[in-house]
Amino acid sequence: MGDLRGKGVWLLYSRNVDLAIEMALAIGATHIFYKTGDRGMFFVDAARRVYQRVRKAGLIPFAWTFIYCDDPNAEAEVAIQSARIGYEGIIFDIEEQAAGKNVGAVALGRRLLEAGLEPERLFYTSYPNIWQHLDIPYREMNEFCRGGFMPQCYPTFRRTPPTVIKKWAYGEHARWNEEWGNMPPLYPILAAYKDEHATQRLTPQEFLEWAQVLADQDPPFYSIYRAGVTNRDLWPILAALGEGAPPPRPATEEGTEEASPPPTEPPIPPERPVEGAEEEEAEPPPVYHVVTVNDTLWTLCDRYNISREQFWEWNGHLWDERGLPRDPIYLQEGWRVRVG
Repeated sequence: MGDLRGKGVWLLYSRNVDLAIEMALAIGATHIFYKTGDRGMFFVDAARRVYQRVRKAGLIPFAWTFIYCDDPNAEAEVAIQSARIGYEGIIFDIEEQAAGKNVGAVALGRRLLEAGLEPERLFYTSYPNIWQHLDIPYREMNEFCRGGFMPQCYPTFRRTPPTVIKKWAYGEHARWNEEWGNMPPLYPILAAYKDEHATQRLTPQEFLEWAQVLADQDPPFYSIYRAGVTNRDLWPILAALGEGAPPPRPATEEGTEEASPPPTEPPIPPERPVEGAEEEEAEPPPVYHVVTVNDTLWTLCDRYNISREQFWEWNGHLWDERGLPRDPIYLQEGWRVRVG
């Protein structure tokens, strides 16, 4: 895998995959980064489903996973299984939970290389202000994540865009590359919210300041965290920032590209009828239920007259994305589940 070019959209929950694809096509992105696991837990069903949707849309799927470096074999297995599904790159999110776990990071890298994963396909993301987090094993991650380093250039730091992007992300990358001699390529990540829960969103005017500072650095690739918390009124700014992708060419069922000329319009998601196809009656909108303390999977299925298999097909991602086994006992109050 060569150096990245283009743009990426981060995806946290599989339920937002269609939104992520819509956003990617609107801003000219080339990649979608989906969270396929957390520490040693692999979200197998959701990972497969998202991979297939992203590939059919003509975009490049990358996997990302959160690591603590406290169970390197299990954390490596998430990456290995993601690669086996077909994800073209793997991104490790390593933050303060991995502080001081240098040996675990080395063991993680060794296991990945033993499994045959190419270092150029491996990336990692962490804080841009490296000098304040030297207990995080940046240097050890550099040894096997040769694809790139993705600093989190977020407004949550409560600093100005020049400080976070120019001084921290780019300045620290250059400083530690000179010190260590092994920093991989730099691919910044932007975000459009001010608080950890992404409830305080940036206005277009505020976000434009971040976009302009990043544009001044002329990155070959950048990404935005994430679909679901990036307001639509920011999409035109992201479309103007960086090199836009050509219209994607959907993959065939065999996984190869169509031999015919590329379409003049973005590919239509499978849920929409293909032009010229026999018109069908529109499906009713989905029905959702907010789980209460007295609800169980069985009572919900009985109340809404759906099978347990249908319930799991619609809602299994809620268990997968939290690293929970698909057991009705883990149904949680407050979840919004589809029931029709």
